Amino acid sequence: MKDIQSVTVWGDSVMKGVIFDERKGRYALLPESGAEKASKALGLRLRNRSRMGCTVTKGLSIVKKDLQQPVDSEVALLEFGGNDSDYDWAQVAASPDDVHQPKTPLPLFENELTDMVRTVRQKGITPVMMTLPPIHANRYFEFFTRNGLNKDNILRWLGDVEFIYRWHERYNAAVVRVSQQCQCLLADIREVFLGQRHYEDWLCVDGIHPNEKGHAAMEEVLKEFGIQYRQMGFIAG
Repeated sequence: MKDIQSVTVWGDSVMKGVIFDERKGRYALLPESGAEKASKALGLRLRNRSRMGCTVTKGLSIVKKDLQQPVDSEVALLEFGGNDSDYDWAQVAASPDDVHQPKTPLPLFENELTDMVRTVRQKGITPVMMTLPPIHANRYFEFFTRNGLNKDNILRWLGDVEFIYRWHERYNAAVVRVSQQCQCLLADIREVFLGQRHYEDWLCVDGIHPNEKGHAAMEEVLKEFGIQYRQMGFIAG
């Protein structure tokens, strides 16, 4: 049985613990993210290499650079997809009849996420993937258009606001698919959010970042995940 003492997280602002502070009108960091609290409860050291705005392409570059030096973690928690699925909404608003691509096209997202899994495995680190917290399409739409982007043009391109949710869901499905193909452990954050009648209560006003309640839910999921795999012999206490 392999004794797990440390976890490195590679991800985006969700795992970094970024929230939108409505009082100050800007993004801020929680004192401790859900992942940080869960690691403490499990008695694990956490090395958080998450970056705000990080796509899988940037994340893969960070992973490869980090792994050029010894990393004293036995487990890597990987969380990407939210930024990858996003669009340049200013461009969409300016040219609603054009074809627009997300920050990371879906096939490239899957390929690079698979490459990330293989990269950490080659260093003897066990990859654990994480599903994406769901976004609230209408709340996000109102947030990114709040400074004057042409809503009518964006809606003409979208077809309907809920396309934002559906498109984001495809990236979550890709995460699940890669985890199955690579035979990775998967921490399912999304399921817990969607099990709530009003999951938007766990999201910030921007509709995309988990708030304090959301991070508390993430903490419980990650703690339970760690406990289960500790019992199964993946993580030794």
